[in-house]
Amino acid sequence: MVLTERTERAIEACYDATLTPALWPHALQRLGESVGALSCNLYCHTHRHGQEKLPISSAHERFAEIWLRNQEFAPMPHIQRCGRLYGLGRKFLLEHDISTEEERLTLPYYQETARPSGREWYAGVGFSVGGSVWCLPVFRGAKQGPFTPKEGRYLAGLGPHLARVVRLAELFAATNLATGLSALEQLKYAAIVIDERGVAINLNGPARDLLGDDFSILAGRPVARDRASNRRLQRLVGSALAAKHDTKTLREPAVIARAEAPWLLADAMPVTSFGSDLFNAGHAILVLTDLTLLSVPDETRLSLVFSLTAAEAKLAKTLASGHGIDAAATSLRVNRETARSQLKAVFAKTNTCRQAELVALVARFRPSL
Repeated sequence: MVLTERTERAIEACYDATLTPALWPHALQRLGESVGALSCNLYCHTHRHGQEKLPISSAHERFAEIWLRNQEFAPMPHIQRCGRLYGLGRKFLLEHDISTEEERLTLPYYQETARPSGREWYAGVGFSVGGSVWCLPVFRGAKQGPFTPKEGRYLAGLGPHLARVVRLAELFAATNLATGLSALEQLKYAAIVIDERGVAINLNGPARDLLGDDFSILAGRPVARDRASNRRLQRLVGSALAAKHDTKTLREPAVIARAEAPWLLADAMPVTSFGSDLFNAGHAILVLTDLTLLSVPDETRLSLVFSLTAAEAKLAKTLASGHGIDAAATSLRVNRETARSQLKAVFAKTNTCRQAELVALVARFRPSL
């Protein structure tokens, strides 16, 4: 079916939005209105992407707020049913394909979400991108009435265009992420991109160089051989995944002990640090630093901040540089027992109880990324 000029102009606006994500709400609103809808959004049924990151049209925000608030107790029937039908090759769906009249009268979704939002009637076009099932759901209210089969067939004509738009958006997002990883590499930072499951999906060169017996990728996930270090690392990853894009929350870095090499410091940062990631599977970036490469505060500063003696400050600095207690004692030319005694005093004055906590605390003094 031939698309109208209005729809063609709206699709062009969507192409523009792949390069300038701030344009997505306006572009999708134009597209929705061109097919007789009040609002619309993009949705990925195979959950490769966090749905909260995908764009919605400007008039869809109020409905999205109510939907998010009610979804747990008044689930939308379209999500599972549409995904299955689109996966079977259906090009478009109407509300009557998804629900019965009785369901529309009784299901909580229609009573608590659709009707209060004026979005009683659904239609959607399904399309595939890279093996993932996507759709553009469009909505309108009781005054406009249900979408007709003719409107559905017209909507299906958007499928090939939308597939190209999403494919381009994913390509640009991946390019931005690759550029960000390259920038970190130039700054000598090792970086690992993890998805929303905690699986490593991309590593830069310095990160690959750090892989070995003490720190590796196992079953797709970053792990440390030392149990205490691995617990710290998994807590960091877990907090990064739970926080999503909350850049205000300061997550404690994880110190990874290595037997035959200086320890590593792992920090987590959101993918959005490199710009929009609306279509990027990356969720967070682990930044790994060999502690010997960090600019560690001098003894004088450590003494002033934590009221350490000169000997205690030297020990704290040496430990913060990635050396274990035995190596630190040798470096400072004191016996092991003296070093341990000084370490107890350092723990007490810094309110820490483990070497990893001390290292993470001192690391807070380094320049931020």
